[in-house]
Amino acid sequence: MKKTFKIGFIFLGLLLLFGLVKFFTLSDLRLEGYTFPNNEAKAKQLLKEMGVAHNSHLWDSIKTYSVIYEDEFYGFIGKQSHPFTEQKMKFALRYASNTTNGQLEILSGKEKGTIWGIQSGKTYEVINNTATSKANAEMEFWIPTYQYFIEFPSRIQEATAIDYIGEKTISGIKTEGVIASWDTIAPQRDIDQYVIWIDKDSKRIVKLEYTVRDAYGFVSGAASFNEYKSYNGFLLPSSMPVESNLVKDGLLHQMKISDFKVNSVSRESLRPLD
Repeated sequence: MKKTFKIGFIFLGLLLLFGLVKFFTLSDLRLEGYTFPNNEAKAKQLLKEMGVAHNSHLWDSIKTYSVIYEDEFYGFIGKQSHPFTEQKMKFALRYASNTTNGQLEILSGKEKGTIWGIQSGKTYEVINNTATSKANAEMEFWIPTYQYFIEFPSRIQEATAIDYIGEKTISGIKTEGVIASWDTIAPQRDIDQYVIWIDKDSKRIVKLEYTVRDAYGFVSGAASFNEYKSYNGFLLPSSMPVESNLVKDGLLHQMKISDFKVNSVSRESLRPLD
């Protein structure tokens, strides 16, 4: 799925920052010196253990869920990277688990009360309890993106190309890395790569590196999974500071989860275009 948002300003700005050649080069998360295959069996075992540590099986036991989510963006690039009127936002996210149907309701600032949704790949806006199909490339990108971060330990189990890439100490935590994608580990124009750094002891995700093919081919980022909290078995990070190769120093944005409830809305309410 390809999305283009704030294309004019971002395109010109990124050309200036990265140069024409790098702009059209696909980012590649494979480490220098890495060759495939390294240890696929170990990677599969680590990915399975990570799923167990995160109680990923619980996603199959629910129909919907809702999350209170915050996202704060930083600097010029951060401002160009999101669809909101303010840099710090709070919203309610509602999803039908294991689907691509979801809603985002803004809970703060000038846009408070605004509701956007996505159903079967089509975006819509809810006004006076009535959903109207309306194209919005930015929401088409962000609503599924937030969902993927929330469900990631379960969703990544579907990857068909995985390999072990070694050990790394992150913030004093000893981790092991798994690179994951679909069909091949090598960079692909329409399919993302992921590197999951997994705590050697707890098997929880410590850091997630990823490409962002839906934005631009050369973009990559990394999110730390901090301050885990259990919501009746669902293990979610409370804070996810996000780095990006678009930002030389500091963070691009920081996501936070402050509440999580299962089956709080009906699946039918997340398909209002039917």
